[in-house]
Amino acid sequence: MTYTISDQKYHELSQLVAQQFSNGVFPGIEILFAVGDDILLHHAWGSLDRTSEDPLQSNTLFDIASITKPVATALSCMILLEHGQLDLEDPVSAFIPEFLRDETKFITLRHLLTHTSGLPAWENLFAEATDEDDAWNKLMKIPLACPTGTRMIYSCLGFIILRKIICQLSGMSLTEFFHKNIAVPLRLRHTAFNPVTHGLSVMSVAPTENCPWRKQLLRGVVHDENAFIFQGEGGNAGLFSTAEDLHRFCRMMLNGGTLEGQRVLSSRTVTQMLRNHNSKQLLPRGLGWDVKQSGRGYWSCGELFPDGSIGHTGFTGTSLWMDPISHVVLIVLTNRVHLSREGNIPQMKTFRPRLHNFLLSLI
Repeated sequence: MTYTISDQKYHELSQLVAQQFSNGVFPGIEILFAVGDDILLHHAWGSLDRTSEDPLQSNTLFDIASITKPVATALSCMILLEHGQLDLEDPVSAFIPEFLRDETKFITLRHLLTHTSGLPAWENLFAEATDEDDAWNKLMKIPLACPTGTRMIYSCLGFIILRKIICQLSGMSLTEFFHKNIAVPLRLRHTAFNPVTHGLSVMSVAPTENCPWRKQLLRGVVHDENAFIFQGEGGNAGLFSTAEDLHRFCRMMLNGGTLEGQRVLSSRTVTQMLRNHNSKQLLPRGLGWDVKQSGRGYWSCGELFPDGSIGHTGFTGTSLWMDPISHVVLIVLTNRVHLSREGNIPQMKTFRPRLHNFLLSLI
């Protein structure tokens, strides 16, 4: 079936976006809307930053923040699983001896990937740390917020731990492992950690916050401070990408782990990643992914993405959602934090489902 977006609907979409500029939600936005390989809409509105009069260009590099979790960290874990180097039921303490203490010894890799470990959502690891080792030692002493397996607490800390395990098993940095096993086979030419040091132009990157801790406007440097102290690749955040590269990634996932003859995962592994692993009493999560389930509160993807759709958001103002059945993909990239770290979060939270509902209603 061929879908088209009428001039009238495009005008309405532009008005919806322009309203967000007036409300100070973000300076610019890029949207890629597709069904499988077919791109129905790919357009950018607004400007790169608050002072520029130059329009935001398509395929600007954005700090995708927590979308790093499924795209890089969780996927890397599943590649190692296919290589026979780990199992989801492995205790974290098998790789991290510091976890062999009474309250953490039963935490498994599956608990980390599904945010059911009991670790708190966040902790400031960076402020008093002189290096990565200082931050890691602080992380290893953090008490659990609840007993393992009793709640779904979305935790950046668990993915920092997963990054350590990936590096330990592979003998590579997460940057190197991602590049070799994911970026190269998928031809993601504009996706990387620490993009400027890997040859991507700083001028092609959307700036984020004027960081009071680092005392600079961040452009090509990860916004998340914990990820920054872990060499810019914390596992919880750090990846920069473009709309077209993220679409290629989604096509691979929707095609059972292959893209243009290159296999990244088996179809069985993809199926495992995208299904809900949590019990009925807990909020649903796949392996690194949010899994939509109606009747469980707010969803950034709106009402019209069906149950079983998977996605993720990023604190900087990014989101990615796709439906494994219809192969609908919606990628939304902004640098919200360039205008305000937290002041525009309520408006962003309102805008996201409205945008998704508008576009899903067109097909």
